[in-house]
Amino acid sequence: MSKRKKIASNRKKKKTEKRQKVKKTKKTDRLFVFGVGTLMVLFFLFLKFSYKGNITESELITIKGKLNSDLIQKSTGGTKKTYYWVFSIKNQPIEFSIGGSTKWSFDSSLFKRLESKKSDVTVKVDKKTYEKADNKIGIKYLATNNKKYFDLNDYNKNKETDMRFSYFLLILGISALIYGFKMKI
Repeated sequence: MSKRKKIASNRKKKKTEKRQKVKKTKKTDRLFVFGVGTLMVLFFLFLKFSYKGNITESELITIKGKLNSDLIQKSTGGTKKTYYWVFSIKNQPIEFSIGGSTKWSFDSSLFKRLESKKSDVTVKVDKKTYEKADNKIGIKYLATNNKKYFDLNDYNKNKETDMRFSYFLLILGISALIYGFKMKI
C-alpha cells in the first residue's frame, strides 16, 4: 500500500471516530437536558403542593417573655449551608429560629444593638408545630418593647415571592424538556 493510500485511509478512520464520538456526546447531552428539565418541574410541584396559602392569626399562638440568650447565627451544615438566627425566651424549653421566609425582612444587627436579656419579647408561632417541636421552632412574628421586627404580613409576602420563583423554575423546566425533544441524536 502506498503512502498516500495509508494517509487517506487514516483520515477516513479519524472522521468516522469523530462522528461516533459526537453521537455519544449528543445522547448524553440529551439525557442531561431531560434530567435537568424533569428536576425543575418536580421542584416546582414540590413547592406548589407544600405551599398551603397565607397563614392567619387563628393558626398562631402568642408567646411572651424575657429574652434569655443573645441572638446567635447557626447553619444547617452540609455543602450548601443555610444560615438562620436563634434565640431563647425564659421558661420556654425550645429555641426560636428566624430563617427561611422571615429571615429576609429581619434586621439582625438592629436586634443585637437594641435588645438585651432584659427585653420583653413577643413571638407568634404555629400552634401545631409548637406542640410537636423538640428543640427549635420557626417564628412568624417578632416584636419587643423597643420595636416590631416583622409580622405575619411580611411572612406571607415573602412566601408569595418564593412561589413566583417556583413558576420561573417551571418555565425553565418545560423549556429544557422541549429543547431535549428537539435535539437531534
